[in-house]
Amino acid sequence: MVSPDTSDVLTTSESSTRTYVSELRQQQAAATRERVVQAAAELFAEKGYAGTTMPAIARRARVSTETVQNHGPKIQLLRAAIAASSFGGAPGTPVGDTELGRQLVAEVDTPVAAARAGAVVMATVNGGAHGVWMALSEASRSDPALADELRALTEEIADQIRLTLQGWAQRGWLRADLSMETMVQRTAAIGSVELWDRVVRAEGRDATEYVDLIAGMLLDLVADRA
Repeated sequence: MVSPDTSDVLTTSESSTRTYVSELRQQQAAATRERVVQAAAELFAEKGYAGTTMPAIARRARVSTETVQNHGPKIQLLRAAIAASSFGGAPGTPVGDTELGRQLVAEVDTPVAAARAGAVVMATVNGGAHGVWMALSEASRSDPALADELRALTEEIADQIRLTLQGWAQRGWLRADLSMETMVQRTAAIGSVELWDRVVRAEGRDATEYVDLIAGMLLDLVADRA
């Protein structure tokens, strides 16, 4: 009697097991990185850039210092923390590919609605990234590498704003008497973390007041209400 050939069955089973193990490891690695980045964001906001150490991040994330070091030098963790705290993506992720970014264009059909949607997104982004961004801004005054990082992030923000405003322009929602670059600069200033810090933290206004202010500024300085 000839024994049945089970090699194909075993090969398929082994392949499925390897795939499962690989996917599990990827999920575990992603969860670990999320904890490390979240811990870094909290500490940067609490203690500033200089006051945050890799061992401190490790303790907050409940991982080893070596694990934290594997996720970058500190400056890369800062960039990741800003990205995660703002639009929720990885560094360099287009705004339109994030959930908050999609809110900028979802179900808006007038300049007023678009300005309101933009203001709500800015409130969420600045509220989340405020502490980390201010830590970077403060540290960049005395650290050339961080100054370069701040400039790079500022340029990225301008690029994302430009893409959003180009969408407004296609619908005829932008002022015709200003250049695109002028409107990008105005929008960047309106949506800056520094303005959020003044209005919400320093002046003590609530989220609704901030959103009303930002929406009004966008309509007054950038949008065409006609």
